[in-house]
Amino acid sequence: MSKESRMFAEERKSKIVDIINKQGKIIVPELCDIFGVSASTIRNDLKELENDNLLKRTHGGAISQSKVGREPLPADSETRMVRQKEKIAKMANSLVEDGDVIAVSSGTTAFEFVKTLKNKKNLTIIVNNIQIASWLEENTEFTIVILGGILRNNYHFVVSPIKSELLEFMNIDKTFLSVNGIHDTKGITTPDLETAMNYKSMTGASVKTFILCDSSKVGTVTFAKIMDVAEATAIITDDGIGEEDREALSAKTEMIVVSE
Repeated sequence: MSKESRMFAEERKSKIVDIINKQGKIIVPELCDIFGVSASTIRNDLKELENDNLLKRTHGGAISQSKVGREPLPADSETRMVRQKEKIAKMANSLVEDGDVIAVSSGTTAFEFVKTLKNKKNLTIIVNNIQIASWLEENTEFTIVILGGILRNNYHFVVSPIKSELLEFMNIDKTFLSVNGIHDTKGITTPDLETAMNYKSMTGASVKTFILCDSSKVGTVTFAKIMDVAEATAIITDDGIGEEDREALSAKTEMIVVSE
């Protein structure tokens, strides 16, 4: 290997560590897209980085050595797994019927899902995200209910430190949650405790709950638990999910896996 090639390889590995520490987890195909190299090259990089205790390899990718993931800013997530999020959003759209009352969480995958709903009629949509609410106001005629609380700076959504009284008066047909982590034993999680409590209240008022989660989040555990996997009606993810994760999760709830 030439000196220049060695320098590029070291630079690539350094960037891989930065990405994983920032996001908590990443899969091999995503790294291939980012660096324009083969899967075998990425796997060799991950093996060497694991030997240096800089990350931990998983089925199909790697995770940070940190036990819980950091919550990414929306701007950090908008350009990640875009095709997969679009496929997940379209599948979620097929589960919505005209006249439904639905609740939608914050998150980039949830926003992609909301953008597909223009083909529906007479929806009532409950949201906690002011960016999503604004888009719905400008682009649809749906009834929009905005949950109150404290606006989280840089995240575009509100949380309430107490149980939402508004949700206690609502009967919701379906809730769609975009989450930061899914683990077969640790459950469905998000980095913020108040957000988890709000989403727990949202799902408690709902007949069905669908989890929208690209495969880079599967196997990740973040700080605050929203619910057990078995409490979800179904998990919608992409075919980048590892076979072991898929089998473990499908033993507890329905798995809807969309392909490229």
